Amino acid sequence: MKKCSILILIIIMVVLSGCSSEEQDSDGKIELTISAAASLTDALLQLQDTFEKEHPEIQISYNFGGSGSLRKQIEQGAPIDLFISASSIDYEKLVEQQRVMEGEAILSNNLVLISENEAEVSSFDSFLAGEGTIAIGTPEAVPAGTYAQETLTNLGAWDTLEKQNRLVTTKDVSQVLTLVREGAADVGIVYSSDVNRADNVHILQEFDKSIHSPIKYYAAIIDNGEENEAKLKAKETYYQFISSETAKKVFEEYGFQFTISVQK
Repeated sequence: MKKCSILILIIIMVVLSGCSSEEQDSDGKIELTISAAASLTDALLQLQDTFEKEHPEIQISYNFGGSGSLRKQIEQGAPIDLFISASSIDYEKLVEQQRVMEGEAILSNNLVLISENEAEVSSFDSFLAGEGTIAIGTPEAVPAGTYAQETLTNLGAWDTLEKQNRLVTTKDVSQVLTLVREGAADVGIVYSSDVNRADNVHILQEFDKSIHSPIKYYAAIIDNGEENEAKLKAKETYYQFISSETAKKVFEEYGFQFTISVQK
């Protein structure tokens, strides 16, 4: 009887140990997987080094892409801990589905027209008068593309460009930058912050904010059901970190505007 009790105890300990290890890597660190808009890539990778030095018990893994695609991954059950979206729509959809434990808008951005440095195009009007192509993110999946479509529509140019087959859509803003930089598209529409991380492109003009919806980035802690206290604490720690003075300096360095009160 005593041997049986000991065996049961050992089995319980093994099961609990297994459950706990799912939240940690082989080094005993807590793993956080963060899905974030592609336009945040460079800023978040720079912040990762700082965060992991301050919190050596936490290991960060990023999943960058278009906010719409990332949101769909979460809806399909991908084990994502935090979501940083460039779209209020994708954020709000997750809120409506009760997948968000905590979240708010943290950053804003501007929309700009870019070209390759040696391109002859000098403005949006000169582009429109020509026959070149314009690259934008796919409006249904990429927030920058949604804002671009809204802008082009309000400028009375969308239907014309579409009929003339001059629109090139991409999976994210990184691909827009690549197409313009390599001359595969004459111009592109991206966020002003994207230009900071691209060689051989420059801003032709910044679009007036009145012709498109406000560009805001939302950070959210994703509810993955039952999680241990250490994992929940790690998620909250990262969430607070991206609202810190340290994060503010880096985001602003990359051309974003901080929209919330700095966490001390």
